[in-house]
Amino acid sequence: MSIAGPQKNINIIESDLFENINDKFDIIVSNPPYIKSDVIRTLDKEVQHEPKIALDGGKDGLEIYRRIIDEAYKYLRPNGYLALEIGYDQKEDVIELIKDKKKYSNIYSKKDLAGNDRIIVCKKLSKKH
Repeated sequence: MSIAGPQKNINIIESDLFENINDKFDIIVSNPPYIKSDVIRTLDKEVQHEPKIALDGGKDGLEIYRRIIDEAYKYLRPNGYLALEIGYDQKEDVIELIKDKKKYSNIYSKKDLAGNDRIIVCKKLSKKH
């Protein structure tokens, strides 16, 4: 879908991760499912009405992060950024996943208004490294 008006250079693409992607991007932003499978049933009833696919991050909550971190590099332009929403207790685990791939630099987190770590941002390493 394209957006008309001053932002007409923005395209929104719906895809199961990178399945339908053939382009390169300056930034990839994701809010993947990140709740541990066995924790879902303990969440507020209101949250449990969400589709399971939107919540379930696998046994450790990091299943989709592994795929995104591994694959996003191929779809980022030089100096492109990857931004991932995280659960309040996942900062260190997600940063470790990013560092382990050795494909990204400038890794940092940002807090939400409640003071919880909520997003991890990193930059694609140039081929010089």
